[in-house]
Amino acid sequence: MIEAFDLEYTVLRQIWYTNSNEIDYEINHKGKPEKDIIISKKSLASFIGKLIEQPEKNVRESLGINESNS
Repeated sequence: MIEAFDLEYTVLRQIWYTNSNEIDYEINHKGKPEKDIIISKKSLASFIGKLIEQPEKNVRESLGINESNS
């Protein structure tokens, strides 16, 4: 439903959070095969911070975010 409107959005798809003290993630774009969507809270916060700093990036995208090599 969000995609049907002319809004600027970024959807992040993740399922399981860890308390790991590392920043290690990869992005999977919509339509690509999903991986295990496990990510540390610290990694998720890092990526969201980058989106805030560069609001023109990843506009109108649905992104899976997970630990690298998970």
